Amino acid sequence: MSTEDTYIPFSQRTGLAPRPPQLGLGEVSSELRRLIYYYLDLEIEREEYFGVNSSYFDGGWKRVAKDLHVLFFRKSPNTFTNSPYELRQALDRFIRITEIGRLFDLVEFFVRHPMSSSELKQDLSTAFASAKAAYRIIENQIVAIGTEQQAEAFEAAIAATEASGAVAARKHLIDAGAEIRAGNWSSSVRESIHAVEAMALMLVPEATTLGPALTKLEKEGYLHGGLKSAFGKLYGYTSDEEGVRHALVFKDEAQVDEADALFMLGACASFVSYLIMRSAGE
Repeated sequence: MSTEDTYIPFSQRTGLAPRPPQLGLGEVSSELRRLIYYYLDLEIEREEYFGVNSSYFDGGWKRVAKDLHVLFFRKSPNTFTNSPYELRQALDRFIRITEIGRLFDLVEFFVRHPMSSSELKQDLSTAFASAKAAYRIIENQIVAIGTEQQAEAFEAAIAATEASGAVAARKHLIDAGAEIRAGNWSSSVRESIHAVEAMALMLVPEATTLGPALTKLEKEGYLHGGLKSAFGKLYGYTSDEEGVRHALVFKDEAQVDEADALFMLGACASFVSYLIMRSAGE
């Protein structure tokens, strides 16, 4: 893996822009727009033929281009020009400036069209993952992988830890978000659980691990027994899954994925905020 692949921007490292892009619902990064156009341009290159004075489409992609003109852009069939150059220009303008809804409609048009190549469909799917977007292409449809609730929980916890001086918990949450951005799912889960551990140990400094700290918080009335039990199970999951909370021994990677990392980030962020509120007597 290259240095560029593992690079985490300054704003993510310092927490100035802590939210991972996977939670940026309703947003389209310039990187995703760039990749969408790039992969469509590659498909056009594969499908264009060259005449004496210009290039043109033949076969399946002539139908794709005409369907795009008539069915998607809602223009008259009489104004269709079988020109790869003009199609590139139209797609470039559209992808650069259009809002997220119509942009994703365009992507779904191509992934659902029977004449689009399997290579294009795979490339467009890869674009969403490579750009760490809040969405993925599943069964030829674009679906959200993060939720507004997860995003709100994460940002609220960042603010709450800063306001309460919970420096260690805040750092672990920011690191968890940065690891998601980098695609390191098990590392993100580990940082998320460390955020809770750091918060609990801040409230119960005599404890050395999360379990005893939660027990003490429950006895002192800061933590409902049901919540303690529920979070204990999540903590147990991270302990059981090799490579999440402890160093890898036999496996190269823990068996966790992006959905697990996003869930744990939201759950742990919410729990950190809860502990802060309860300790403040709210």
